[in-house]
Amino acid sequence: MPETDKLFPEYQLLSWLPDETFFSLVSRHHQLWGHVTSAQTCQLMFGSARAGVHHDLPNSLGAFAQRTNALLGDVDSIARERTLLNFYASFAPPDETANAVACMSGASVAHLKLRLGILTSRFRANHPLKACPQCMEQDLRETGWAYWHLKHQFPGVWMCTTHQQPLLQSALKANGVERFQWLLPRLADLHSASTQSLAMASCSVLLRLAELIENLVQSGAFKPLLFRDLHEVYREEFRAREWIAGASSLRIGQIAAAFLNYCEPLRCVPEFASLAQDEEGMATQLGRLLRPPRSGTHPIRHLLLIHWLFGTAQRFDLAMKSRGAHTQSTAPNKVLPGFAVIDPRMDHLHRLIQEKGESVRKAASLVGVDPQTALIWAAKAGIEISRRPQKLSTDVRAKAIRDLRKGAGKEQVASRVGVSVGTITRLLLSDATLHADWSQARSEKARTHARNLWLELLQSSGDLGVKWMRTMDPRTYAWLYRNDRAWLDAHKPDPLPESQRSRPSSVDWLARDE
Repeated sequence: MPETDKLFPEYQLLSWLPDETFFSLVSRHHQLWGHVTSAQTCQLMFGSARAGVHHDLPNSLGAFAQRTNALLGDVDSIARERTLLNFYASFAPPDETANAVACMSGASVAHLKLRLGILTSRFRANHPLKACPQCMEQDLRETGWAYWHLKHQFPGVWMCTTHQQPLLQSALKANGVERFQWLLPRLADLHSASTQSLAMASCSVLLRLAELIENLVQSGAFKPLLFRDLHEVYREEFRAREWIAGASSLRIGQIAAAFLNYCEPLRCVPEFASLAQDEEGMATQLGRLLRPPRSGTHPIRHLLLIHWLFGTAQRFDLAMKSRGAHTQSTAPNKVLPGFAVIDPRMDHLHRLIQEKGESVRKAASLVGVDPQTALIWAAKAGIEISRRPQKLSTDVRAKAIRDLRKGAGKEQVASRVGVSVGTITRLLLSDATLHADWSQARSEKARTHARNLWLELLQSSGDLGVKWMRTMDPRTYAWLYRNDRAWLDAHKPDPLPESQRSRPSSVDWLARDE
């Protein structure tokens, strides 16, 4: 085992075991060193009595890497390979993953589960610890330790793919009991996840689902699977099953009924209790899932859909590759249309415009919708519409589009070109590409503005410490903390010397004795 530096004069560090979590590694150190309280291990490993104890997405990894001289890995490798970020990073954009790593490197992981779409998903956010009894017995025999395996902790995984046995879950940590303790798996602390014995059908579905999740997470380490790319893959499979009416309208009732039947064997596991119980509720959930998301979505929802439609990771991978080749050869620059899962009149409108050459106004009248609604539906389907100059003449429209692509606010653009804010809003809604460019430009503009304000504050008041800077401009700090954490951590002032830190007034012991 590698020797540590002066911080650990009488300690040695253990090495990683295969597929071991970070929480398990520190728990083994805690047991090896024989500390009476978990605070002793926390203080030694992280420099704080309550740091690093989260078993799923721990904080203070930067302090851990520094105090162990990175002998067990740097912050990035530990966060991505030894925590549950390994699961969520496989389905998140790279910049979101980098922000999560920055959060876990610091002293607080507040808002991290919200950003990853965990808290708003209706799935449990506590991530119960899980273990396989046969794995525990084998690990104890081969390594001398029973420890927590990372692949067992993935959301949606309730079967051990090695021994094909149901996983047991711990009654500790996730429910708040011993939440600050370091624990290793013990049979006395583990119980079945289901209140009843799992049926053969449930075990079969859960096992195949676990295999698919493990494969997709493993492949996601090299190239994350982004949910915005899935809609066309779903569409092709729905078309093969004859669940698409006309050109683009989904038969959402049939899809909901079939998916509801697939979910039935999964209901024995409490984690899947949030899945809809009837066709109407399932149609609502699928309607939200099959549209391009506006906010974070829990990966389990798409993983269940992928497993239901494709069965294995290999078949899904082939569908993804086929879709990539098709879109590259046919329409490299075309914006992919969204799903028409709400109103069947959309398909009729598309046919009137594309096949019969009707104007948007006449097509809208024939299907019974407002012309502005027809424009928005056509834009979502990627249909280009020739416009008659009204309030937005060609020159005014070009000027408005130019300002919007630069990230200007709607009120500002409306004032410049002399139209109402509602007109600018309709312009954005009728052009999906323009709306995406405007949103991205607005985000970049807000990031640049926040960074410039923080750099000015750092130059003028950095010598007073980050706490003082936060009080000077709490809004800028909060925005950077939530949206640009990695950059913020790289642009903080150096910690104040011990002599300059504010201390409470010393106690007047004479007056107190009197």
